[in-house]
Amino acid sequence: MTLATSGKIGRSLALAGTSLCPLLITSLLLPLRDWISPTDVAMLQLLWIAWMAQRFGKGWAIATTVVSVLLLNWCFVAPYYTLHVADPSNLISFVVMLSLGIFISYLSDQHQHRLRKTRLAMSQMRAMYMLAKGVNAYSDWTAQCQYASRLLTRRLKAKVQLQASPKQPQTSSGTILLPLGKPQIAGWIIVSETVYRPHQPLINAAQSLLSQNASALQLKQQAQQQQLQVELERHRAMLLRSLSHDLRTPLATIMGASSMLADPDLTLTLEQRQQQATNIYQQSKLLDLHFEKVLELSKAQLSGDSLQFATFSSDELIAGALARRADLTAIVRRDFKLSAPLPLTGNPDLLEIALANMLENAIRYGQAPFFLQLSQQQSTSSQHHNFRLVLQHRLASQPSPAVPDRSHGLGTLICQTVAALHRGQFRLLLPQSVTNDDGCPGEVSAELEWQA
Repeated sequence: MTLATSGKIGRSLALAGTSLCPLLITSLLLPLRDWISPTDVAMLQLLWIAWMAQRFGKGWAIATTVVSVLLLNWCFVAPYYTLHVADPSNLISFVVMLSLGIFISYLSDQHQHRLRKTRLAMSQMRAMYMLAKGVNAYSDWTAQCQYASRLLTRRLKAKVQLQASPKQPQTSSGTILLPLGKPQIAGWIIVSETVYRPHQPLINAAQSLLSQNASALQLKQQAQQQQLQVELERHRAMLLRSLSHDLRTPLATIMGASSMLADPDLTLTLEQRQQQATNIYQQSKLLDLHFEKVLELSKAQLSGDSLQFATFSSDELIAGALARRADLTAIVRRDFKLSAPLPLTGNPDLLEIALANMLENAIRYGQAPFFLQLSQQQSTSSQHHNFRLVLQHRLASQPSPAVPDRSHGLGTLICQTVAALHRGQFRLLLPQSVTNDDGCPGEVSAELEWQA
Protein backbone atom coordinates (compact mmCIF):
# COMPACT_ATOMS: atom_id res chain seq x y z
CA MET A 1 0.00 0.00 0.00
CA THR A 2 1.39 3.37 -1.03
CA LEU A 3 1.60 6.46 1.18
CA ALA A 4 -1.06 8.26 -0.93
CA THR A 5 -3.51 5.37 -0.54
CA SER A 6 -2.83 5.16 3.20
CA GLY A 7 -3.43 8.93 3.53
CA LYS A 8 -6.75 8.71 1.68
CA ILE A 9 -7.95 5.90 3.93
CA GLY A 10 -6.93 7.86 7.04
CA ARG A 11 -8.84 10.95 5.90
CA SER A 12 -11.91 8.85 5.12
CA LEU A 13 -11.86 7.30 8.59
CA ALA A 14 -11.41 10.71 10.23
CA LEU A 15 -14.34 12.13 8.23
CA ALA A 16 -16.52 9.19 9.22
CA GLY A 17 -15.56 9.63 12.88
CA THR A 18 -16.36 13.33 12.74
CA SER A 19 -19.77 13.11 11.04
CA LEU A 20 -21.19 9.60 11.16
CA CYS A 21 -20.19 8.46 14.65
CA PRO A 22 -21.77 11.45 16.48
CA LEU A 23 -24.96 10.74 14.47
CA LEU A 24 -24.80 7.10 15.48
CA ILE A 25 -24.37 8.00 19.16
CA THR A 26 -27.28 10.42 18.95
CA SER A 27 -29.48 7.81 17.26
CA LEU A 28 -28.73 5.24 19.95
CA LEU A 29 -29.46 7.67 22.81
CA LEU A 30 -32.52 9.30 21.26
CA PRO A 31 -34.99 6.61 22.49
CA LEU A 32 -33.75 7.29 26.04
CA ARG A 33 -34.31 11.05 25.84
CA ASP A 34 -37.04 10.99 28.54
CA TRP A 35 -34.81 9.14 31.05
CA ILE A 36 -31.43 10.86 30.58
CA SER A 37 -30.41 14.50 30.79
CA PRO A 38 -28.52 16.53 28.14
CA THR A 39 -25.54 16.53 30.52
CA ASP A 40 -25.34 12.73 30.33
CA VAL A 41 -25.39 12.89 26.55
CA ALA A 42 -22.67 15.55 26.61
CA MET A 43 -20.44 13.32 28.78
CA LEU A 44 -20.80 10.41 26.36
CA GLN A 45 -20.02 12.69 23.43
CA LEU A 46 -16.90 13.99 25.20
CA LEU A 47 -15.62 10.42 25.41
CA TRP A 48 -15.84 10.13 21.64
CA ILE A 49 -14.24 13.58 21.21
CA ALA A 50 -11.28 12.47 23.40
CA TRP A 51 -10.83 9.34 21.26
CA MET A 52 -10.89 11.38 18.05
CA ALA A 53 -8.28 13.76 19.48
CA GLN A 54 -6.07 10.83 20.43
CA ARG A 55 -6.46 9.08 17.09
CA PHE A 56 -6.69 11.85 14.46
CA GLY A 57 -5.46 15.05 16.12
CA LYS A 58 -6.92 18.30 17.32
CA GLY A 59 -8.37 19.49 13.98
CA TRP A 60 -10.72 16.56 13.56
CA ALA A 61 -11.48 16.55 17.30
CA ILE A 62 -12.58 20.21 17.27
CA ALA A 63 -14.79 19.52 14.24
CA THR A 64 -16.30 16.55 16.11
CA THR A 65 -16.94 18.82 19.11
CA VAL A 66 -18.84 21.34 17.00
CA VAL A 67 -20.95 18.59 15.37
CA SER A 68 -21.66 17.00 18.77
CA VAL A 69 -22.80 20.32 20.30
CA LEU A 70 -25.13 20.94 17.37
CA LEU A 71 -26.62 17.44 17.60
CA LEU A 72 -27.04 17.82 21.36
CA ASN A 73 -28.97 21.07 20.87
CA TRP A 74 -31.02 19.66 17.97
CA CYS A 75 -32.13 16.39 19.56
CA PHE A 76 -31.93 16.68 23.36
CA VAL A 77 -32.68 20.34 24.27
CA ALA A 78 -36.24 21.68 24.02
CA PRO A 79 -37.66 22.83 21.70
CA TYR A 80 -36.51 19.68 19.84
CA TYR A 81 -35.32 19.58 16.23
CA THR A 82 -34.40 23.24 16.19
CA LEU A 83 -31.29 25.20 17.12
CA HIS A 84 -33.34 27.67 19.21
CA VAL A 85 -32.42 27.57 22.94
CA ALA A 86 -35.40 28.34 25.19
CA ASP A 87 -33.52 28.03 28.49
CA PRO A 88 -30.43 30.35 28.63
CA SER A 89 -28.80 28.02 31.18
CA ASN A 90 -28.29 25.47 28.42
CA LEU A 91 -26.01 27.95 26.67
CA ILE A 92 -23.57 27.58 29.55
CA SER A 93 -23.58 23.79 29.04
CA PHE A 94 -22.93 24.21 25.31
CA VAL A 95 -20.05 26.65 25.96
CA VAL A 96 -18.54 24.37 28.62
CA MET A 97 -18.83 21.31 26.36
CA LEU A 98 -17.29 23.20 23.43
CA SER A 99 -14.47 24.50 25.65
CA LEU A 100 -13.80 21.04 27.11
CA GLY A 101 -13.73 19.52 23.65
CA ILE A 102 -11.24 22.11 22.40
CA PHE A 103 -9.14 21.78 25.58
CA ILE A 104 -9.08 17.97 25.29
CA SER A 105 -8.06 18.33 21.63
CA TYR A 106 -5.12 20.57 22.46
CA LEU A 107 -3.99 18.41 25.38
CA SER A 108 -4.13 15.29 23.24
CA ASP A 109 -2.24 17.04 20.44
CA GLN A 110 0.53 18.10 22.84
CA HIS A 111 0.68 14.56 24.19
CA GLN A 112 0.98 13.13 20.70
CA HIS A 113 3.68 15.66 19.84
CA ARG A 114 5.72 14.74 22.91
CA LEU A 115 5.19 11.06 22.19
CA ARG A 116 6.47 11.48 18.63
CA LYS A 117 9.50 13.41 19.88
CA THR A 118 10.20 10.71 22.46
CA ARG A 119 9.90 7.95 19.88
CA LEU A 120 12.16 9.86 17.51
CA ALA A 121 14.71 10.39 20.28
CA MET A 122 14.61 6.69 21.21
CA SER A 123 14.97 5.71 17.57
CA GLN A 124 17.94 8.04 17.19
CA MET A 125 19.51 6.70 20.39
CA ARG A 126 19.18 3.16 19.06
CA ALA A 127 20.64 4.23 15.73
CA MET A 128 23.55 5.93 17.56
CA TYR A 129 24.22 2.73 19.50
CA MET A 130 24.11 0.60 16.35
CA LEU A 131 26.35 3.11 14.59
CA ALA A 132 28.96 3.15 17.36
CA LYS A 133 28.94 -0.63 17.67
CA GLY A 134 29.07 -1.27 13.93
CA VAL A 135 31.67 1.35 13.02
CA ASN A 136 34.08 0.20 15.73
CA ALA A 137 33.91 -3.32 14.32
CA TYR A 138 35.87 -2.14 11.25
CA SER A 139 39.48 -0.96 11.28
CA ASP A 140 39.43 0.30 7.68
CA TRP A 141 38.23 3.89 7.11
CA THR A 142 36.45 3.09 3.84
CA ALA A 143 34.58 0.18 5.43
CA GLN A 144 33.51 2.41 8.33
CA CYS A 145 32.09 5.01 5.95
CA GLN A 146 30.25 2.38 3.91
CA TYR A 147 28.67 0.87 7.02
CA ALA A 148 27.60 4.30 8.36
CA SER A 149 26.09 5.22 4.96
CA ARG A 150 24.05 2.00 4.83
CA LEU A 151 22.83 2.38 8.41
CA LEU A 152 21.83 6.06 8.11
CA THR A 153 20.07 5.45 4.79
CA ARG A 154 18.08 2.58 6.28
CA ARG A 155 17.18 4.38 9.53
CA LEU A 156 16.29 7.73 7.97
CA LYS A 157 14.62 6.18 4.89
CA ALA A 158 16.51 8.68 2.74
CA LYS A 159 19.79 8.68 0.81
CA VAL A 160 22.81 9.58 2.95
CA GLN A 161 26.20 9.46 1.19
CA LEU A 162 29.59 9.26 2.89
CA GLN A 163 32.75 10.03 0.94
CA ALA A 164 35.90 8.44 2.38
CA SER A 165 38.32 10.86 0.66
CA PRO A 166 39.31 14.37 1.84
CA LYS A 167 38.53 15.96 -1.55
CA GLN A 168 35.46 18.17 -1.27
CA PRO A 169 32.67 16.84 -3.52
CA GLN A 170 30.57 18.91 -5.89
CA THR A 171 27.01 19.34 -4.58
CA SER A 172 23.79 20.99 -5.70
CA SER A 173 21.62 23.48 -3.85
CA GLY A 174 19.71 22.11 -0.87
CA THR A 175 22.56 19.74 0.03
CA ILE A 176 24.56 19.96 3.26
CA LEU A 177 28.24 18.93 3.52
CA LEU A 178 29.57 17.85 6.90
CA PRO A 179 33.36 17.32 7.22
CA LEU A 180 34.76 14.23 8.94
CA GLY A 181 38.01 14.39 10.89
CA LYS A 182 39.91 17.10 12.74
CA PRO A 183 42.28 18.80 12.14
CA GLN A 184 42.78 16.90 8.87
CA ILE A 185 39.60 16.22 6.89
CA ALA A 186 39.30 12.53 6.01
CA GLY A 187 35.85 12.46 4.41
CA TRP A 188 32.43 14.07 4.01
CA ILE A 189 28.78 13.40 4.86
CA ILE A 190 26.48 14.41 1.98
CA VAL A 191 22.80 14.78 2.99
CA SER A 192 19.86 16.84 1.77
CA GLU A 193 18.66 19.73 3.91
CA THR A 194 15.15 18.28 4.23
CA VAL A 195 16.59 15.09 5.76
CA TYR A 196 19.18 16.85 7.93
CA ARG A 197 16.90 19.21 9.85
CA PRO A 198 14.51 16.68 11.48
CA HIS A 199 17.34 14.21 12.16
CA GLN A 200 20.08 16.64 13.07
CA PRO A 201 21.07 14.98 16.41
CA LEU A 202 21.62 11.58 14.78
CA ILE A 203 23.56 12.95 11.81
CA ASN A 204 25.70 15.17 14.06
CA ALA A 205 26.40 12.18 16.32
CA ALA A 206 27.48 10.18 13.28
CA GLN A 207 29.71 13.06 12.21
CA SER A 208 31.30 13.26 15.67
CA LEU A 209 31.83 9.49 15.93
CA LEU A 210 33.34 9.16 12.45
CA SER A 211 35.54 12.22 13.04
CA GLN A 212 36.90 10.64 16.22
CA ASN A 213 37.56 7.37 14.38
CA ALA A 214 39.26 9.23 11.53
CA SER A 215 41.50 11.06 14.00
CA ALA A 216 42.28 7.78 15.78
CA LEU A 217 43.18 6.11 12.47
CA GLN A 218 45.40 9.07 11.54
CA LEU A 219 47.16 8.85 14.91
CA LYS A 220 47.54 5.10 14.46
CA GLN A 221 49.08 5.58 11.02
CA GLN A 222 51.44 8.20 12.41
CA ALA A 223 52.41 5.82 15.21
CA GLN A 224 53.04 3.04 12.69
CA GLN A 225 55.17 5.37 10.58
CA GLN A 226 57.14 6.40 13.65
CA GLN A 227 57.56 2.76 14.64
CA LEU A 228 58.70 1.95 11.12
CA GLN A 229 61.16 4.82 11.25
CA VAL A 230 62.53 3.49 14.54
CA GLU A 231 62.88 0.03 12.99
CA LEU A 232 64.67 1.48 9.98
CA GLU A 233 67.05 3.37 12.22
CA ARG A 234 67.75 0.20 14.16
CA HIS A 235 68.32 -1.68 10.93
CA ARG A 236 70.70 1.02 9.73
CA ALA A 237 72.70 0.68 12.94
CA MET A 238 72.81 -3.09 12.48
CA LEU A 239 73.86 -2.56 8.86
CA LEU A 240 76.78 -0.39 9.91
CA ARG A 241 77.92 -3.00 12.43
CA SER A 242 77.58 -5.73 9.78
CA LEU A 243 79.49 -3.67 7.22
CA SER A 244 82.32 -3.01 9.65
CA HIS A 245 82.64 -6.76 10.23
CA ASP A 246 81.98 -8.11 6.74
CA LEU A 247 84.19 -5.69 4.86
CA ARG A 248 87.27 -5.95 7.04
CA THR A 249 87.88 -9.67 6.59
CA PRO A 250 87.79 -9.83 2.77
CA LEU A 251 89.57 -6.48 2.44
CA ALA A 252 92.34 -7.66 4.77
CA THR A 253 92.67 -10.85 2.74
CA ILE A 254 92.80 -8.93 -0.54
CA MET A 255 95.33 -6.44 0.80
CA GLY A 256 97.54 -9.21 2.20
CA ALA A 257 97.46 -11.30 -0.99
CA SER A 258 98.00 -8.32 -3.29
CA SER A 259 100.87 -7.01 -1.16
CA MET A 260 102.58 -10.40 -1.39
CA LEU A 261 102.24 -10.40 -5.16
CA ALA A 262 103.45 -6.82 -5.44
CA ASP A 263 106.51 -7.24 -3.14
CA PRO A 264 109.63 -7.46 -5.39
CA ASP A 265 111.76 -8.82 -2.56
CA LEU A 266 109.44 -11.78 -1.98
CA THR A 267 110.06 -14.80 -4.20
CA LEU A 268 106.91 -16.85 -4.78
CA THR A 269 106.48 -20.04 -6.72
CA LEU A 270 103.92 -20.28 -9.51
CA GLU A 271 101.64 -22.34 -7.27
CA GLN A 272 101.84 -19.73 -4.50
CA ARG A 273 101.04 -16.91 -6.90
CA GLN A 274 98.04 -18.82 -8.22
CA GLN A 275 96.89 -19.42 -4.63
CA GLN A 276 97.08 -15.72 -3.77
CA ALA A 277 95.31 -14.75 -7.01
CA THR A 278 92.57 -17.26 -6.18
CA ASN A 279 92.21 -15.72 -2.71
CA ILE A 280 91.89 -12.24 -4.22
CA TYR A 281 89.23 -13.45 -6.68
CA GLN A 282 87.19 -15.29 -4.03
CA GLN A 283 87.26 -12.39 -1.58
CA SER A 284 86.39 -9.94 -4.38
CA LYS A 285 83.44 -12.12 -5.32
CA LEU A 286 82.42 -12.24 -1.67
CA LEU A 287 82.52 -8.43 -1.51
CA ASP A 288 80.44 -8.20 -4.67
CA LEU A 289 77.82 -10.54 -3.25
CA HIS A 290 77.86 -8.67 0.04
CA PHE A 291 77.23 -5.33 -1.68
CA GLU A 292 74.41 -7.00 -3.59
CA LYS A 293 72.68 -7.65 -0.27
CA VAL A 294 73.40 -4.12 0.89
CA LEU A 295 71.68 -2.82 -2.24
CA GLU A 296 68.70 -5.12 -1.57
CA LEU A 297 68.42 -3.79 1.97
CA SER A 298 68.71 -0.21 0.76
CA LYS A 299 65.98 -0.83 -1.82
CA ALA A 300 63.70 -2.22 0.89
CA GLN A 301 64.32 0.73 3.19
CA LEU A 302 63.84 3.32 0.45
CA SER A 303 60.52 1.74 -0.62
CA GLY A 304 58.77 2.72 2.62
CA ASP A 305 57.25 5.98 1.33
CA SER A 306 56.21 4.69 -2.12
CA LEU A 307 55.26 1.08 -1.45
CA GLN A 308 52.86 -0.23 -4.11
CA PHE A 309 50.93 -3.50 -3.79
CA ALA A 310 49.98 -5.86 -6.60
CA THR A 311 48.33 -9.25 -6.97
CA PHE A 312 50.43 -12.19 -8.20
CA SER A 313 50.72 -15.94 -7.75
CA SER A 314 53.05 -17.83 -5.43
CA ASP A 315 54.68 -19.46 -8.47
CA GLU A 316 55.67 -16.00 -9.75
CA LEU A 317 57.09 -15.16 -6.33
CA ILE A 318 59.22 -18.31 -6.23
CA ALA A 319 60.41 -17.87 -9.83
CA GLY A 320 61.38 -14.25 -9.12
CA ALA A 321 63.30 -15.26 -5.98
CA LEU A 322 65.23 -17.95 -7.86
CA ALA A 323 66.06 -15.46 -10.63
CA ARG A 324 67.85 -13.38 -8.00
CA ARG A 325 69.85 -16.42 -6.80
CA ALA A 326 70.68 -18.39 -9.91
CA ASP A 327 72.97 -20.75 -7.99
CA LEU A 328 69.99 -22.03 -5.96
CA THR A 329 67.80 -23.09 -8.89
CA ALA A 330 69.05 -26.66 -9.21
CA ILE A 331 68.98 -27.23 -5.44
CA VAL A 332 65.43 -25.91 -5.07
CA ARG A 333 64.13 -28.03 -7.95
CA ARG A 334 65.68 -31.16 -6.43
CA ASP A 335 65.23 -30.88 -2.67
CA PHE A 336 62.30 -28.49 -2.10
CA LYS A 337 58.65 -29.47 -1.57
CA LEU A 338 56.31 -26.61 -2.45
CA SER A 339 52.66 -26.03 -1.54
CA ALA A 340 49.90 -25.55 -4.12
CA PRO A 341 49.87 -22.23 -6.03
CA LEU A 342 48.13 -19.42 -4.14
CA PRO A 343 47.15 -15.84 -5.15
CA LEU A 344 49.13 -13.29 -3.12
CA THR A 345 49.00 -9.53 -2.61
CA GLY A 346 51.96 -7.32 -1.74
CA ASN A 347 55.03 -5.71 -3.24
CA PRO A 348 56.46 -8.48 -5.47
CA ASP A 349 60.00 -7.06 -5.69
CA LEU A 350 60.47 -6.84 -1.92
CA LEU A 351 58.86 -10.22 -1.24
CA GLU A 352 61.12 -11.81 -3.89
CA ILE A 353 64.14 -10.34 -2.12
CA ALA A 354 62.95 -11.67 1.25
CA LEU A 355 62.22 -15.16 -0.13
CA ALA A 356 65.58 -15.28 -1.93
CA ASN A 357 67.38 -14.63 1.37
CA MET A 358 65.25 -17.20 3.17
CA LEU A 359 66.07 -19.82 0.53
CA GLU A 360 69.75 -18.93 0.63
CA ASN A 361 69.96 -19.27 4.42
CA ALA A 362 68.02 -22.55 4.30
CA ILE A 363 70.43 -24.07 1.76
CA ARG A 364 73.42 -22.82 3.69
CA TYR A 365 72.40 -23.97 7.16
CA GLY A 366 69.89 -26.76 6.45
CA GLN A 367 69.60 -30.15 4.89
CA ALA A 368 66.95 -31.70 2.64
CA PRO A 369 64.04 -32.00 2.53
CA PHE A 370 62.90 -28.36 2.58
CA PHE A 371 59.20 -27.49 2.97
CA LEU A 372 57.88 -24.17 1.63
CA GLN A 373 54.26 -23.44 2.58
CA LEU A 374 52.05 -20.41 1.81
CA SER A 375 48.67 -19.65 3.41
CA GLN A 376 46.08 -16.88 3.29
CA GLN A 377 43.48 -15.78 5.85
CA GLN A 378 40.79 -13.07 5.81
CA SER A 379 41.10 -10.60 8.68
CA THR A 380 38.02 -10.59 10.96
CA SER A 381 38.32 -6.88 11.87
CA SER A 382 38.98 -5.40 8.42
CA GLN A 383 38.98 -6.12 4.70
CA HIS A 384 42.72 -6.93 4.68
CA HIS A 385 44.17 -10.38 4.04
CA ASN A 386 46.88 -11.94 6.19
CA PHE A 387 49.51 -13.97 4.31
CA ARG A 388 52.01 -16.39 5.84
CA LEU A 389 55.10 -17.94 4.26
CA VAL A 390 56.84 -20.72 6.21
CA LEU A 391 60.13 -22.40 5.25
CA GLN A 392 60.98 -25.48 7.35
CA HIS A 393 64.01 -27.74 7.28
CA ARG A 394 66.35 -29.66 9.51
CA LEU A 395 69.52 -28.07 10.77
CA ALA A 396 72.65 -29.31 9.02
CA SER A 397 75.62 -30.42 11.13
CA GLN A 398 78.00 -28.60 8.78
CA PRO A 399 77.21 -25.57 6.58
CA SER A 400 76.74 -26.46 2.93
CA PRO A 401 79.62 -25.42 0.67
CA ALA A 402 77.17 -24.88 -2.18
CA VAL A 403 76.49 -21.30 -1.09
CA PRO A 404 79.39 -19.03 -0.05
CA ASP A 405 79.36 -17.06 3.19
CA ARG A 406 77.93 -13.77 1.93
CA SER A 407 77.19 -11.83 5.11
CA HIS A 408 76.53 -11.98 8.84
CA GLY A 409 72.82 -11.44 9.54
CA LEU A 410 71.97 -9.23 6.58
CA GLY A 411 69.51 -11.81 5.21
CA THR A 412 67.51 -11.77 8.45
CA LEU A 413 67.68 -7.98 8.55
CA ILE A 414 66.32 -7.76 4.98
CA CYS A 415 63.42 -10.11 5.82
CA GLN A 416 62.56 -8.08 8.93
CA THR A 417 62.56 -4.85 6.93
CA VAL A 418 60.32 -6.29 4.20
CA ALA A 419 57.90 -7.67 6.82
CA ALA A 420 57.74 -4.30 8.63
CA LEU A 421 56.94 -2.49 5.38
CA HIS A 422 54.03 -4.93 4.84
CA ARG A 423 52.69 -4.45 8.41
CA GLY A 424 53.89 -7.92 9.36
CA GLN A 425 56.76 -9.65 11.08
CA PHE A 426 59.56 -12.13 10.41
CA ARG A 427 60.46 -14.88 12.86
CA LEU A 428 63.37 -17.30 12.76
CA LEU A 429 62.63 -20.20 15.11
CA LEU A 430 65.83 -22.07 15.92
CA PRO A 431 66.01 -25.38 17.85
CA GLN A 432 67.21 -25.41 21.46
CA SER A 433 70.04 -27.78 20.50
CA VAL A 434 71.66 -29.00 17.32
CA THR A 435 70.05 -32.46 17.71
CA ASN A 436 66.85 -33.75 19.26
CA ASP A 437 66.62 -36.32 22.00
CA ASP A 438 66.69 -39.10 19.41
CA GLY A 439 69.89 -37.75 17.88
CA CYS A 440 68.22 -36.30 14.76
CA PRO A 441 69.04 -32.74 13.71
CA GLY A 442 66.70 -30.06 15.11
CA GLU A 443 64.18 -28.30 12.87
CA VAL A 444 64.45 -24.66 11.80
CA SER A 445 61.39 -22.63 10.81
CA ALA A 446 61.56 -19.23 9.08
CA GLU A 447 58.16 -17.49 9.06
CA LEU A 448 57.30 -14.34 7.09
CA GLU A 449 53.87 -12.83 7.78
CA TRP A 450 52.44 -9.75 6.06
CA GLN A 451 49.14 -7.93 5.56
CA ALA A 452 47.69 -6.47 2.38
